[in-house]
Amino acid sequence: VGNPPYSVGQTSGNDNNANLRYPSLDARIEATYAARSTATLKNSLYDSYIRAIRWASDRVGDAGVVGFVTNGGFVDSNTADGLRQSLIDEFSAVYVYNLRGNQRTAGELSRREGGKVFGSGSRNTVAITFLVRTPGHSGPATLHYRDIGDYLTREDKLKLVDADHLATVPWQQITPNAAGDWINQRGEEFDTFQPLGSKAPDSVFTLATSGLKSNRDAWVYNFSKAVLTETVDRMVTFYNAEVERYESATAGGGPKPPVEGFINTDPTKFSWDRADRQRLPKGRTYTLRDGALRVSAHRPFARQAVWFDTELNNTVYQLPRLFPTAAHENYGVVLTDAGSHFEFCAIATDLLPNLHLLDTGKFFARYTYEAVDSRAAQGALDFGTSDDVVIEGYRRLDNITDETLTAYRAWYGDDVTKDGIFAFVYGLLHSPDYRSRFAADLKRSLPRIPRVEAGGFAAFAEAGQQLLDLHIGYEDVEPWPLTVTGDQPPAGEDPYAWFRVEKLKWGGSARDKDRSRIVYNPRVSITGIPDEAHEYLLGSRTAVEWVIDRYQVKTDKPSGIVNDPNDYAREVGNPRYILDLIAKVTRVSVDTVEIVKALPPLRIVEG
Repeated sequence: VGNPPYSVGQTSGNDNNANLRYPSLDARIEATYAARSTATLKNSLYDSYIRAIRWASDRVGDAGVVGFVTNGGFVDSNTADGLRQSLIDEFSAVYVYNLRGNQRTAGELSRREGGKVFGSGSRNTVAITFLVRTPGHSGPATLHYRDIGDYLTREDKLKLVDADHLATVPWQQITPNAAGDWINQRGEEFDTFQPLGSKAPDSVFTLATSGLKSNRDAWVYNFSKAVLTETVDRMVTFYNAEVERYESATAGGGPKPPVEGFINTDPTKFSWDRADRQRLPKGRTYTLRDGALRVSAHRPFARQAVWFDTELNNTVYQLPRLFPTAAHENYGVVLTDAGSHFEFCAIATDLLPNLHLLDTGKFFARYTYEAVDSRAAQGALDFGTSDDVVIEGYRRLDNITDETLTAYRAWYGDDVTKDGIFAFVYGLLHSPDYRSRFAADLKRSLPRIPRVEAGGFAAFAEAGQQLLDLHIGYEDVEPWPLTVTGDQPPAGEDPYAWFRVEKLKWGGSARDKDRSRIVYNPRVSITGIPDEAHEYLLGSRTAVEWVIDRYQVKTDKPSGIVNDPNDYAREVGNPRYILDLIAKVTRVSVDTVEIVKALPPLRIVEG
């Protein structure tokens, strides 16, 4: 019986505080929980609390009870499917009392999760679990589950786990499905639809990728191109000096000192990644590469400068095939991936996407690019199809498969194009019918696309194109007519100083927010945000809330680097940029809600 620690690893490469290794215990996890998991990334299965479950399960013997208070993420996470299957096979009875409290969410989803059971000391879901093993039992365990409910305060939850209440718990008996789902069980129909992106020949897209994973966003992202360039220059200069210092220390031919004890881990100097530690003793230095300065979609409606470089970013995935240089335009859709903390959502962008643009997501681009021989490129002709377009040494290819085009023309008519298919997919993924009907499936896997009635294709494609235009071109839409107090600075006042933002906030009080009003700064306020704007959710926040959250002056605590959205306003030459953005995102929100409400019912053609 215990409360194991909840830790999957160190939070920063500068910590020098990585979790200890447990070879025998981790081998048991690999042979059981990891072996049965369908997830691609399984690092979270080596979290300390899961190690404790494995350790206790192996030591309780042929008869006994394991009782733990732990992170409750294993109850419903995609990665923990193998763990859930193992527990059902290894025990006679499993009791899970889910206290909720997941504060790694935000907005309405966070409010539904309720209070944090351990107060400020916890942000995770918390579950009380009893694993019972009895002699002579055969077959799978009986699973008893109790969800404590929505919107409960910490005090409410503690009352429900006192002795009087626990004597009469209304347990729900659950039969797990073949996939290892305990709650929010997925159905079989979803698996018959066309995969959106995979190695299967029948997928819609040839290639899917994750967004940019830098592991040092404070250093390689900034609203200001000038600040970012200076920051990266400082970072590279420091790292190269460390390489030189290390080489000087080993110049005499003696044994090389351990990197961990040698390098300067001051977080104001550099953010160390594992690759940096491996390159340093090899004498690898960094340079400021031409063309690395790009523009990225860091979060919804928050574009920032980014230093896109395979050495200075942790993982770039397939992004160089989609945005090989700044001259190569592309656009695509970012979706919440399996296991996301967010409810399923999608957003289109024509910018380099961050891995966490929508929690942790996948990006499906309209095109891919491949390098061509320069002499061949000079002789290439543009016949008006994407396969023939050569741009500055790269050939642009359709990312939608030819097999998909053939199938869609057979289903929906010969006039179907790949642009139309892309728009159809985007429209369908916004369908409330689709999202609600397949909510459990979308929580655990990427979308699959059903065949719809012929008339439905045209309607979804038309709506999808309207949504693409809105979401990609949000900076160019007609602003919503908001009422602005302080709209004009006084004569002689610097407009950049007048419209400077420190931190946007809603009107009203913390307990009773007025979401029709935004306090922009002490001089400027905004009123007239319509209720409809708050119906457009991107994960745990509305689009307008994303703007409020991102457009504030932030100082990264470890590095001291300041990220100031007012710098972006200066660089684009518009002191009202943030003020105008609020009006434009309000327009995007209202129009999106209107388009989505007008979508046709989802009528699926079987077979």
